Amino acid sequence: MLLIIVMVRKKYGGISRTITAIIVVIVIIIAAIGSYEYYLTTVPKKPVSPVLSGSITVVAQSGENNVALAQIAKNFEQLHPGVTVNIISISFGNALTDYMTAFSENQDAYDIVYFPNIGWLGSLQPYLLNLTPYINNPAYFPASYNFSDILPSMINQFKFGSTYYAIPYLGDVMMFYYMPSYFTNTTNQMLFKQQYGYNLPNPANTTLTLKQLVDVASFFNGKHGSKYGIVMMNDAVADDMTESFTALFAAARVNMSSVYGPVTAPYGELYSSSGQLLTNTPIFIQDLNYFAALENDSANKFNSGFLTTPETFASGVAPMMIYWTPAMLSLQNSSIAGQWAVAKAFPGGVSNLGGVAYGIFKYSKNLPLAVSFLEFATSQNQSVYYMTLDDLLPFRYSMFSYGVQHGIFPVSDLNAMESYLGNAVQGEPNLASWPPVLSYLQGEIPQVSTMKVSPAQAASSITSYAESQGIPIYSG
Repeated sequence: MLLIIVMVRKKYGGISRTITAIIVVIVIIIAAIGSYEYYLTTVPKKPVSPVLSGSITVVAQSGENNVALAQIAKNFEQLHPGVTVNIISISFGNALTDYMTAFSENQDAYDIVYFPNIGWLGSLQPYLLNLTPYINNPAYFPASYNFSDILPSMINQFKFGSTYYAIPYLGDVMMFYYMPSYFTNTTNQMLFKQQYGYNLPNPANTTLTLKQLVDVASFFNGKHGSKYGIVMMNDAVADDMTESFTALFAAARVNMSSVYGPVTAPYGELYSSSGQLLTNTPIFIQDLNYFAALENDSANKFNSGFLTTPETFASGVAPMMIYWTPAMLSLQNSSIAGQWAVAKAFPGGVSNLGGVAYGIFKYSKNLPLAVSFLEFATSQNQSVYYMTLDDLLPFRYSMFSYGVQHGIFPVSDLNAMESYLGNAVQGEPNLASWPPVLSYLQGEIPQVSTMKVSPAQAASSITSYAESQGIPIYSG
């Protein structure tokens, strides 16, 4: 033991004070294996800026955030000479498999990874760093970072309880697009009322119910100037089908919050607030019925994915589309530019949240550098690059303001997105037990759409399978 008495001079806010302190330093030889675990669970309790050196590897999504991330990495390296940030790109379809392969073998191939809010966190959580103590430490996240500027709906999806595992770099929400000319056509209005007994609802000023959405899609499917009734993601690749399914389920789930509890992370809308799966409930069965009807009136039945859905709508073959926010960008330069619009609200009035975030591998060999880069790459000053270089949509309030001030996006589009974000909930759960149930659900939906089984039979089958996986089921 070594006892040292020193005079320490500290400066706070420009005022110097001399403080006599007795600092007791206990020198302990710690085994190498113990020191590593100690570092992982200990964060400085006072603002001491971490010393940055060495390198990290950050994963970018191919074709999405890679340009912005390269610029941000360059800016970071200029501020920290001697530090190297390696950016590698992995496609969305391969990312989760690559992460799990590396992490399960305890490889530190990736220090920072991207992932969406559609259930991946449940699989990745055991390998991700708990960011909460770092977020609460001004040595890592100074006041200038401004957490209050991040949309709560975006960041709250990436946590379990009060523990944060990721920070978003992209805001997203499922939206309802339409072609106004189909709905303002007087002949269509007359024929629709004759067939259904009520006025053709105009998405410009009406929040459609799911029943009305089904009616409108059926009305226009191959008729009245349209080839299809609706365009939506409906294949089983990368959760496309279930993203559309849960978006339609959102309003019914929220309307039943007095029974099932509020929609909370990590469970999302398919579970009660206490973690019970809702697949055997009347609202789930009804949603299966509605989705099956829409599937039969949609373009590219069981074959419309994330990339092809907006392209199909842009060809002008349908009056409606359910899709994420990026379509607001692509449609501005499509063949239907000036002919499309974003509906007043998502059918039912409630939509599903999207978004993509960065998390840190908790066994990274360079945690100080990884945490510092995460803070830098999602900070107010750097966040704008995602919008200006990669055309990604905001996850910070200040990015909305920047977009409007600099004419990056039409004000109406940003206002629409902000409105939808304010009326959206988490869709798929972030639970490790969800992926097998998801696969089973994706297999049952086509059975309902082709009338091989009834919605009630499919719901019962999904519920039985979930029970076999040990998932608690809501029993009423």
